[in-house]
Amino acid sequence: MKRMMLVMGPVLMLMVAAATLPTARAFAQDENIEQMIENAKTAADYEAIAAYYEKKADEAQQQLQWHESLYKTYKQNPRMSTMQMHCHRLISLYKAEVKENKVMADQYRQMAKKAK
Repeated sequence: MKRMMLVMGPVLMLMVAAATLPTARAFAQDENIEQMIENAKTAADYEAIAAYYEKKADEAQQQLQWHESLYKTYKQNPRMSTMQMHCHRLISLYKAEVKENKVMADQYRQMAKKAK
């Protein structure tokens, strides 16, 4: 038992130390995007932020497609005119969101090129 503790002790310490090391590439997420934008200096930093905005554009695109599909369904039923208007408004919003997030991704990719 003592022998196992002598071997396992250093192994556990190495595992804890490895878990606390920063990863080679940071991924931008909602929780850390502001900090990443504030601290961005390298091409990899700017690329990670661009990927974040591209992901947001993709998510908005999915919502856009879903609401376009719902809009078509609601359009076939006159009793659903309120829901049709709701989807129509959301379609406009999601189109704008897709466009703006793609613009932001492009801008950060340009910054990454300049940082190289």
